[in-house]
Amino acid sequence: MPGPGTSTAPPNTHAGVSHPPLPPGRTRRAHLGDLAAVNDLHHRCSLATRFARYASARRELKPSEWSRLVHPAAGATWLTTDHHDPDTVIAVTHLLKTRAPGTYELALLIEDRWQGRGLGTWLTAQALRTAADEGCRAITATFGAGNERAAAILRRLSIAVPAPDLGLIEVNLPLDSRS
Repeated sequence: MPGPGTSTAPPNTHAGVSHPPLPPGRTRRAHLGDLAAVNDLHHRCSLATRFARYASARRELKPSEWSRLVHPAAGATWLTTDHHDPDTVIAVTHLLKTRAPGTYELALLIEDRWQGRGLGTWLTAQALRTAADEGCRAITATFGAGNERAAAILRRLSIAVPAPDLGLIEVNLPLDSRS
C-alpha cells in the first residue's frame, strides 16, 4: 500500500465505462487510535455492506478486536481517507495472517458512496503488490456467493472466481511480483 502521505487515485474505468475521477485519498497503516474513525465508517455503511463484509449486521468493532487487527503480528491493516476530509475513513483493508504459515486473508470494507468507483479494485491491487513485503506466500479471500461487488473486483483484476461451495466463495489470489 502507499505509505503515509501518499496520494494516488485509483483507476476509474470498469468494463469500458468511464466514471468521474475519484479524488485522491490517502492510504496509510492503521493504528490503535483509529478505532473511533473506523467505527464511524461502520455506522455510515449500510446493513448490506456490513453483511457482505462480516456475514452479520455488525455495527462496530470492540477495542479488543481492533487491537488484534492492528497489531503487527496479525498482518497489516490500512485505512483510506477522503481527500476532501482527511479525518474521515472511507475504507479499511485487512491483509491478515491465517493459521497456515505464509497465508494471509484479504478483506475490505468500503463506505457505500465510494463503492462502484474503482476503489475496491485499487485497494485489492495495492494489497497484492504489497503482500510479499508482509511475508505472504499465498492470499485468500472468502465471501458470500451473493457478494457481486467482491466478485466484480476480482474479475476486473483478471482473477477467476470459482463456483460457490455451501454459499461461500473462497479464492486464492495471485501475488503481484512487480513490486
